[in-house]
Amino acid sequence: MFKQGDHIMYSYHGVCYIDEIREDIIEKEKKLFYIMHPFNEKSRIMTPVDNDKVKMRAIMSSEEAREVLNSVSVDNALRIPDRKKRDQVYTKLLKEGDPKQIIQIINALNIEDQEKKAAGKNMSTTDKRILERAEKLLYPELSLALGVEVETIKQKVETIFQEAI
Repeated sequence: MFKQGDHIMYSYHGVCYIDEIREDIIEKEKKLFYIMHPFNEKSRIMTPVDNDKVKMRAIMSSEEAREVLNSVSVDNALRIPDRKKRDQVYTKLLKEGDPKQIIQIINALNIEDQEKKAAGKNMSTTDKRILERAEKLLYPELSLALGVEVETIKQKVETIFQEAI
């Protein structure tokens, strides 16, 4: 069980701060609930401590964060040519929240963006949305794990990627 004041990864919402843990009665059942808010958002989430329908996990360690950053490359990209299948797979992986898979999505979409720009085209709206979602899930966690600003992480990923191509 997490404690009040912890940062955690919460399913599709990403990094959340646990504001409080309280007992409440829902549908005539007394349960413990996390009351938390997502990173840089004012919204609040209330979920049972024992909720098995969503994934909740501790923030990655600094060592794991460095491994993820070291995996930024054109060789570590999850490229799926079929657009429909790609959207399904990427959306599923984003919900699962594994940082090593999310960085593969970011790598693949950055490659896609570079290829489109070279051809004088723009990245599709769906790919842009998925890339933004992936960055929103991964960068705050890397930021917390490494003790640096989110913008620093974004710039570092962009720099590593540009050097790799």
